[in-house]
Amino acid sequence: MKSIGILGVGQAGGNIAEIASALGFQSALINTNKRDGAVNTKVDKKFFVPGYNGAGQDRALALRAVHDHHQEMIEFVKRSFKNIKSLFVAFSTDGGTGSGMSPILIDILADQIPGIKIGAIAVIPERNVLAGNRINTAECIEELSRIENLASVFLVDNDQVRKMNPQSSKQEIYMAANQQVMEAINHIIKVTQKSSYFGNFDETDLLNILDTRGVTIIASTPITGEKTTAEVTNSVQKSWAHSIFCPVEAMGVIRAGLIYDGPERISKLINAPAIFEKIGEPVQLFEGTYLSDGDPTITTILAGLSFPTRRLLSLEESLEKNRERLQSLVNKEYSQKYKSRVSWASNLKTRRPDKPAGPLTEKLSKYQK
Repeated sequence: MKSIGILGVGQAGGNIAEIASALGFQSALINTNKRDGAVNTKVDKKFFVPGYNGAGQDRALALRAVHDHHQEMIEFVKRSFKNIKSLFVAFSTDGGTGSGMSPILIDILADQIPGIKIGAIAVIPERNVLAGNRINTAECIEELSRIENLASVFLVDNDQVRKMNPQSSKQEIYMAANQQVMEAINHIIKVTQKSSYFGNFDETDLLNILDTRGVTIIASTPITGEKTTAEVTNSVQKSWAHSIFCPVEAMGVIRAGLIYDGPERISKLINAPAIFEKIGEPVQLFEGTYLSDGDPTITTILAGLSFPTRRLLSLEESLEKNRERLQSLVNKEYSQKYKSRVSWASNLKTRRPDKPAGPLTEKLSKYQK
């Protein structure tokens, strides 16, 4: 049984939990909309917040759902996951339910479930999303970054997936991102089950990395054609910029994993200090070397990275540029009025009241010649 559980919150989170369940992870979901969660048929454990029918991209509404039902949610999570050591809450940052509920839920769970580290799988939208989505993402990431007991945060970047699949539909981008993040985590877990004479990367190593507060990325790269240490180093560093996660923007990695799988002759080209030179030497490096006849591959895990300021500011820039226009739109919602120029015509539709009937003799005399 895997020692990592996946809790999906909102529609995107539920879809990630669906993939996780198919890969053998313990998974569960929480949603404000029963219809969204109904499609996740592989997830058996579900909690639908009573009295809600979606959040309509309103983070405040989702936040109220946690305030109203936090005790039920805590008990649901405790029942849903057994014998895990890490729990990752998966959600989209730009919607309503996942974006609004997840930061406070993570903060609560980190205190209420002792012995289990709580991290996040947070999806960052493409740069071309509209104002409301950008606002939600900015608020969500700010709240997430303030959680003191937070473990690793995987920031899945839909922009990165778009670069790899430029002609894909939005739905294809979402599915690819969800699939790839869970496959990356699953790949690392599989490595911890392998044995080697030359250094094992075990479960304790992985949990030490994933317990690190800050942003974490996983990147793999084949090094089949590389013939020098410099070429291997360059390939690994490029993999950090071309993964599905927000690219590394600044120096400073706290814990890292370096895993090699392939022929022994290629392993001689790996120089760990050179690989980490651009981002700084980690405080701890956990290595695993698995010799095989397969294509040589290096997988790295970087944990404790800073939140990617440039990437997040790219979402906020258009809000700043359109600040006055957006504020004007909001103000207009409550101030706009229309004054009719034909108010005088309202009397035209008024019917004269019926005249009370008089004596019949008056009618008869009226027509008498």
